[in-house]
Amino acid sequence: MKASYVSTAAINFGLRNATASMQRQLPDLQLETVTGRNADSGLAIGSKTGELASLRHDISVLQRLSDTNDLASVRMRTSQSSMGQLTAMGDNLIEAISLVLGNNAQKSAVATTASSGIAEMTASLNATVGGVFVFGGENSDTAPIADYEGSAAQTAFRNAFAADFGFPIDSPLAENITDAQIQNFITNTAEPLFLGAGWTTSLSNASDEVPDTRVSDNVTVKTSVSANEESIQKIMFSSILASELYNTNLGDGALDAVGEYVVENVTEANGGITQKRGIIGLSQERVERANEALDLQKSLLETFVIDLDGVDTYETAIKVNSLLTQIEVSYSVTARIQSLSLMQYLR
Repeated sequence: MKASYVSTAAINFGLRNATASMQRQLPDLQLETVTGRNADSGLAIGSKTGELASLRHDISVLQRLSDTNDLASVRMRTSQSSMGQLTAMGDNLIEAISLVLGNNAQKSAVATTASSGIAEMTASLNATVGGVFVFGGENSDTAPIADYEGSAAQTAFRNAFAADFGFPIDSPLAENITDAQIQNFITNTAEPLFLGAGWTTSLSNASDEVPDTRVSDNVTVKTSVSANEESIQKIMFSSILASELYNTNLGDGALDAVGEYVVENVTEANGGITQKRGIIGLSQERVERANEALDLQKSLLETFVIDLDGVDTYETAIKVNSLLTQIEVSYSVTARIQSLSLMQYLR
């Protein structure tokens, strides 16, 4: 019979190597359990790694489009909300004027309604999403509408009034202005200051063009309108007329002429703004449809990725638990072997 000799050091060394090997496997298995995919895709799928990279690139492109669409949706909701506020303020002004037509004893209420409306419209038109001014058009890094109160535009209006009639806007002599004279002032003097080319000189920093937003491979939409839209110009100008002229000594005839002009133009402006809201609404529907298509494409590509690179997380979890058990046993055996020695035996 042949005797063989085995040292505790040799056994300990072998166990240590086995334990180290299991410890190296453990992080990858734990990662696969959490992510549901191979820890080392190149090692696991070999020559199909290029196909996997292409699929993941396509998914990232679709995700960027989806993120862009989310931002576009926020811009459109903001546009809709702001334009809704404009028409609401226009309705308030029409109602205030309708209550005093023919009897302007409460004309100060109209001036107050118009002044607050100007401030609120300015705030609405200067709305931002992600640091971008929604109504700025292509000039989206600058507030599109300047404040009217105390501005050069207000000074220009009052100077134009004084130049036309020969006295300041707050003069008692304004009572003698006829309805024909005030109509002439509005049409031939005030309108050029605030409508058309005068709009961009007096109040607006916006550009006329609104950039397109690509929401899918072959679909682009407008997510807002420019503050230079004719309807926006009209509602703001009409509010300026009401705030300035209903705060003067104009007689009932002249004030009624102002009121009729404002009501007619605000009504027309509200119709134009409502039409623009409808166009934005169509863009919102197109974005929703584009998002549905993107989600379907992403889902399909993600299925292909799982087929290529996915792992069974249940099976992997079992492997992790088994490996942890083996490591614990290895630690226990190693500790017992290390406790063996000739000195302990002789005791």
